[in-house]
Amino acid sequence: MLQQTQVSAVQAAFQKWMQDFPTVQALASASEEEVLLHWQGLGYYSRARNIHKTAKQIVQNGGKFPQNRKELKALPGIGAYTAGAILSLAFHQNEAILDGNLVRIFSRLKEWDFLPTKDKAAKDAYWEEAYNWATAEDAFLTNEALMELGRTVCKKSNPLCESCPIQKICNAYKNNRAAEFPPKKQTQYVSWIGFALAICDGSGNFLLQSSPKSPFLKNQLTFPMFEYADAFKNIFPGIAEDVIPYENVKRFAFTGTVEHSITRYKIQCRVLCVEAKSRKGLIGSWIPKQELSQKIISSFAQKIIIFTHDF
Repeated sequence: MLQQTQVSAVQAAFQKWMQDFPTVQALASASEEEVLLHWQGLGYYSRARNIHKTAKQIVQNGGKFPQNRKELKALPGIGAYTAGAILSLAFHQNEAILDGNLVRIFSRLKEWDFLPTKDKAAKDAYWEEAYNWATAEDAFLTNEALMELGRTVCKKSNPLCESCPIQKICNAYKNNRAAEFPPKKQTQYVSWIGFALAICDGSGNFLLQSSPKSPFLKNQLTFPMFEYADAFKNIFPGIAEDVIPYENVKRFAFTGTVEHSITRYKIQCRVLCVEAKSRKGLIGSWIPKQELSQKIISSFAQKIIIFTHDF
């Protein structure tokens, strides 16, 4: 959960997760829908699916959790960092961890003006430094201490250098350059302009689909979405007839615009509400309006729900 999500957002979700899935067997036997609902608000839902797949795989293999990097990295969604974190923190092995906190600390200690994502040599340099720290006795305590140091002292902005216990070996501190490291990550955002299709029947049930036509929210139950250059014109878009033929439209209205960012996408999404004359030929799941918030897990799609209220 802490991958790409802040601690403050994780705490309540983690407690609920452990309450409802106290064992790997309980998680493996849960439905994907249950798992995704427990992940609501944390984003990057592929992480939840991978945890679910891993739990099933472990149960199928007798319930024993792997205790070496090779076997761990063969599990869905487990990479170098997660494998190291499990081996170090759970099994107390002298294994390296490299998360955002440690990257920031190492960059400042060494005055490295590059990130581990730059190339293989950069990645190797950071991992070598991580392994240097992981050779200490009770290395799991060192790893935990470094992560906590990055979270509370060696922060992204306004680092508390005067309170730092390793300031004597920090080049950035000696040269008063802590604010310059690590270098800023350049994110190239892609603009997505389109609309979400909120189709209801005469009883207030809405049509949701599990494979929307968008580059995000894949395999999630949500409103059909279309990337559409003319989305801001107040005419019924012909592309929507892929879901509902115009002759089945009783009435329609554009009810608002949702602006949102997901991974590398900056989204402008109009909400096109449609009342259908008939459900015939409309493929998907019909969900009562009052249950939409429970069925839809994405915070982006939750914003779309708001613009269906007065339709």
